[in-house]
Amino acid sequence: MKYRHYLSFWLIVFTSSCATVSNISVSNVNDADALPSGSFMYALPQTVMDIHVVAEEITIIPGPYEKYAAKYLGIHPVPVKEEKIYNIKKIDVKKHLEADPDFLYTVSGISDLNSFPGLDDLIRDSLILTAANFSGNQVNLYSFPLASNEATYTDLSVKRNFEAEKDVEISMVMPDSNYVARPSRRPPVLKEKTLEQKAEEAANFLIKLKKRRFKLVAGQYDYMPQGESMAEALKELARIEEQYLSLFIGKKSVTEVTRNYHYVPIAGKESDRVVLFRFAADKGFIDARESIGMPVILELNAMRKTRDLEKFNKPVRTDTGNIPYRIADQVNIRLLAGEQVWAEAILPVFQYGGHVMMNFIL
Repeated sequence: MKYRHYLSFWLIVFTSSCATVSNISVSNVNDADALPSGSFMYALPQTVMDIHVVAEEITIIPGPYEKYAAKYLGIHPVPVKEEKIYNIKKIDVKKHLEADPDFLYTVSGISDLNSFPGLDDLIRDSLILTAANFSGNQVNLYSFPLASNEATYTDLSVKRNFEAEKDVEISMVMPDSNYVARPSRRPPVLKEKTLEQKAEEAANFLIKLKKRRFKLVAGQYDYMPQGESMAEALKELARIEEQYLSLFIGKKSVTEVTRNYHYVPIAGKESDRVVLFRFAADKGFIDARESIGMPVILELNAMRKTRDLEKFNKPVRTDTGNIPYRIADQVNIRLLAGEQVWAEAILPVFQYGGHVMMNFIL
């Protein structure tokens, strides 16, 4: 109802005429050979849709003991190769105004804007844009993904990486009654543990850690930490357990990735449907022209609240005493990723509205 009152007000202004200012001349810049000196320039506004998408890039790094997770911990399945997974987390739809390059006008014969309060109203309500505001409402969004930290494993076991190799020295001399056994002075030979041995030690430590945490929670120790000390102890045990568990199930890092898309609705269309981009779980953002991935679609459907103004949609070459301007129409907007609706709103879009003329009255 408020929108209709607003529209009615401008229709009254449009139809009212007493003493038209005859020395005001309006010309479309595209049809003029040169700009008149001292002329006032303005443009009709056009609405640009701004789509801000937030996704997450999940990087999974397998653990060094992944092949022994089922054998020693009973965990199956676990990641066996490095991979990236992408998910859309959030989509915002906003708008901004900019000058429509097809509707740039020069107005000559206006020496003082204060003498024309109606013109000032058009500027204040953004129904026309002055040269100073052609890009004043421009929205520039810059974002770059943070670099993923490469997962490294530094704590592989609580025991040494080597073990003493058992070596038996055999003497070829038969002992007799005068033989006295002498201890061997040969130093022990260190042998590197196999990957499975280290995995078994890590699994055993992990199981012990869980038992000790249970005893701590169950109060089975003679001395028990209290208050914050208890909370810190449990937190530290959980941290160590997660660290050792990652040796078997791998590590996961999450990076936020954002993209910004801009779309200018086409004038004269009652509805529009455009693929902004495509998205795949294994590749992330994909160009809209590709055939793979899920399409992310912007839908626009005009509510045609300004349909009574359509008869006035006539191009202006040169006019005297009249200022053409634009009234936005309300548009239903939906943004879909596949079959899921991510955003829905009703927003004013100037391209779907009507062009009218203001007669200046003195």
